[in-house]
Amino acid sequence: MSHVWSPADDPRLRRLERTALIATGVDAVGTGSFVSAASVIFTQMLAVTPLVVGFGLTLSAVTGMIASLPVAAFADRIGKLRVFTLSYLFRAIGTMGWMFVHGDTMFLAYCAVFGIIDRSAASLTRSLIIAPLSHADSVRLIGKTALPGNAGYGLGAGLSALVIFLGIPFVSILTVNALSFVMVVVLFNVALRGEDVSRARLGRSSISWATIRLSLGDAKRRVVTWENFIFSFHRTLLNVYFPLLVVTRLPVVSWLVPVAFVLNAAVVGLVQGHANAWADHGGRHATLWQLAGFLLGVAILGVGLLGYVDGWAVYSLAAFLLVSQIAAEIVHGAALAVYMVRLSRDNSLATDLSAMNLGGQFQNIAGPTIFSALVSPTRWPLAVVFGVIVLVSAGLAGSRRRREWFVERTVEGGDGQD
Repeated sequence: MSHVWSPADDPRLRRLERTALIATGVDAVGTGSFVSAASVIFTQMLAVTPLVVGFGLTLSAVTGMIASLPVAAFADRIGKLRVFTLSYLFRAIGTMGWMFVHGDTMFLAYCAVFGIIDRSAASLTRSLIIAPLSHADSVRLIGKTALPGNAGYGLGAGLSALVIFLGIPFVSILTVNALSFVMVVVLFNVALRGEDVSRARLGRSSISWATIRLSLGDAKRRVVTWENFIFSFHRTLLNVYFPLLVVTRLPVVSWLVPVAFVLNAAVVGLVQGHANAWADHGGRHATLWQLAGFLLGVAILGVGLLGYVDGWAVYSLAAFLLVSQIAAEIVHGAALAVYMVRLSRDNSLATDLSAMNLGGQFQNIAGPTIFSALVSPTRWPLAVVFGVIVLVSAGLAGSRRRREWFVERTVEGGDGQD
């Protein structure tokens, strides 16, 4: 982020913002179309048993998490746009490769390989769109991408629903996803032609393990990575627990599940950009980070009560969980954007972003198991212990020392550098 562009004096910023927003929407359409229909495709088209589907997706998340840092370090070494382009083209090819997978064994093997390609893309994309920007513009742009991202995901899911309803071959869904990756590559290569992200910053083409060690070794980034893991469980609260809660306790209003997802997407998409801009002033990011933990911790304690209430109390608690989840997602996203942007080094941007994103990736692995267990009312002690851990972490996250992190960096001349 050595270039500081301003919307008022450089039209390139507006061009990059347009590209980032359009590319985010296009990417989300493809991802939404595939993810929303993945279980149907795997079981009906690939003849995979349901139990193996869950295990394969977990395996994909694990291999992706392991590969994400080396891939990001490689991008910092030979050029972010170059590695991003290769990654997305491999994702397109890999997506179409699902057509040739059949049966449980082949599915598991392919999940392990595809996870390496697919799961490392997020930090690469984020590093591309913020590399030429100032810190403030980076935080703001990350927030603005929530709207096209959520809208595109919903559109993609709608397309898949239509494909399944009309009995159109599943290969059409794979094609939409693959084409979205190719379109994103074209958009970014055109928009970023000639910028620093298009070429290598260092001469060697090997992965810098020293860069990875520095990313993981920095005390502030380690703290944010751990807290990101703890505070990211709002995702599985919505994606896993809420649907299971409705199915088991409120089956007569099962329509609440898609309504909850639509409501989440709409509110987050409309509010996230404003929340990010507000968070990037003084110590507001620390306040929002702490608030994210408190909201999530209280919601998890509420989960422990659901097995012991009936009637309208269940509806009230379900509504409370949904409101808390949406609020936690917004404030967590805003604060995380500030931490990621301001704690990342210019010459190791992709690596540092990927390091801090490890917490979120590990949550994707652990979250479904934890929240699936919490559906049983006899597991209320787990909810209590889990909620207390989150609340204690939130209490520690709002210290005065934390609020002065970036003040110190500016005074030391380290704004964006380590």
